[in-house]
Amino acid sequence: MRVTGNSRPFRHVVITNALLVPSLFAVMTTQPARRRHWVRTTLITLLVAVNGAVLAAYILLNSVENKIDDLVRTVPSVAGVLDTVPPESTDPLTFLLIGSDTREGLTDFTNIGKFDGARSDVIMLIKVYPQTDKAQIVSIPRDLWVDIPGHGRDRINAAYSEGGAALTIETVRDLAQVPINHYVEVDFVGFQSLVDAMDGVELEFPFPARDKKTGLNVKAGTQTLDGKEALAYARSRRYQEKRGGKWRSVDADDLGRTRRQQQLILAILSQLKRPSNLGDAGEAVTAFAPFLGIDPNLAETSLVRLAFSLRGIDANQVETATVSGNPTTVDGKSVLKIIQPETDKLFARLDRGDPLLPAKKGSLRLEVLNGNGREGAAGDMADKLREGGFKVLRVGDSDGDFVDTTVVVRPGRSVWGQLVIDFLGFGSITTGVVDERFDAMVIVGHDGV
Repeated sequence: MRVTGNSRPFRHVVITNALLVPSLFAVMTTQPARRRHWVRTTLITLLVAVNGAVLAAYILLNSVENKIDDLVRTVPSVAGVLDTVPPESTDPLTFLLIGSDTREGLTDFTNIGKFDGARSDVIMLIKVYPQTDKAQIVSIPRDLWVDIPGHGRDRINAAYSEGGAALTIETVRDLAQVPINHYVEVDFVGFQSLVDAMDGVELEFPFPARDKKTGLNVKAGTQTLDGKEALAYARSRRYQEKRGGKWRSVDADDLGRTRRQQQLILAILSQLKRPSNLGDAGEAVTAFAPFLGIDPNLAETSLVRLAFSLRGIDANQVETATVSGNPTTVDGKSVLKIIQPETDKLFARLDRGDPLLPAKKGSLRLEVLNGNGREGAAGDMADKLREGGFKVLRVGDSDGDFVDTTVVVRPGRSVWGQLVIDFLGFGSITTGVVDERFDAMVIVGHDGV
């Protein structure tokens, strides 16, 4: 029962009547007869219109929320595991987002394989700040080697298969040492359906890219991916780019995959319709509700109002980071060993609400590529950036022809790209795939001649 959410329209009606009815009474008793008739008619019309509009909005909101109740799936097992929700609606909230790799509901298993059961293929802590319209995302690679309460050490995604959502929450909280207020789960079917419902999602590819296992195969430039292609991109662990006429692996591991998942989520976020009213918010939530599993507390609140309150958050206001790990093998399993104290520091910044990955010129590792065809353009740019305090680790050529100098950064790293743009005084920033050896890729365009 949404007592708080649904009682608001009635409070508006009471307040409206409290203001207008005394005015109507005053008119009836103090004004001359002819003026009394005209003012009385106007006030009665206004009273009926306001009451009717408020009640109509209430009926619409109630109808939408009842429909959502029938569509969304509640995960009761997490009820006693989550942390208390802050009392104020403007307080930050932390969600644990799980992308389940269940194949249930899929009809095409090409390039993704088919198996029973489910594991957590995507694990993200998302902290939203309603008062400032900002958000932070920390991705946790599924191969991270952690302690799973009651089950010993294993890859973190094993928590889902061992004990479902509840054990996953406990495992992530033990790792991160941050409160987790809400739980949201979406599966492959929901992911594909969401992208298809949006008529695809746009991503920028500096180079042609492929993954033979997932079936990804795209050209360079801005590409619109359908649901199946977006899923192939999000699941890619053998990602390759065609550079200088040759295919070579770039971020072709679990860490690379988590960064691509972040990029995809930000691209989806930037293309979603911003709800300008509760009707728009209800439409967005209703479209996505069939593919969601949420905690009971979240189910008892107004998802429509929550979506509306977060309408100001877009991709440019989302900061992202990924828990790093060293690849190794344990008991025959390919895993990522946690890097400390960097990981604890990252989660501490998330808990405090500080910037996740603050950067300065001297710490940014750049790759500079020639994108205008002029001999020596990349070298000249590299020298200029080095003089400005940046670390240029590689100079090379781009396969494309760029009008504008473009700084490619990973999702949520726009502030890093802005450091370069502010120094140069020209160029633009885009998010995309960046080789793990670098923090940003600077492609020199014709404006850099």
